[in-house]
Amino acid sequence: MDGQRENAMLESSDIELEDERLKQLDILASERSLTGSELMAHYQPGSFGFHEAVHTTSIVLDLVDEQLLHHPAIAGNSEWFRLAARASEALFNLYQSMGAAQLTSRSSDEGKRPEELNASNDD
Repeated sequence: MDGQRENAMLESSDIELEDERLKQLDILASERSLTGSELMAHYQPGSFGFHEAVHTTSIVLDLVDEQLLHHPAIAGNSEWFRLAARASEALFNLYQSMGAAQLTSRSSDEGKRPEELNASNDD
């Protein structure tokens, strides 16, 4: 492999990422025979689907921290360690942001009856 390909790093623009996000939403909604709005209602903060995403983020964050940052091959190379640390930081920030959204949704749910929370796993 030549040096130019070996050092190539992937970094998408915000526009590219937003385009990919919207395509992914369309695919996910289509796979579930839902509209985009219906899909998002099923996975809003406070829902089981949202909790599942928060939990998955936590698991992946732990894997990156324990299996990559603490791996001798990664720790022995400053560039690889920096990349793994940035992945860990991004996952931590995702987890914190989702957790804040979860807490906000809970405070707005206070005083509601269970049937008013739409907490069912029925799709």
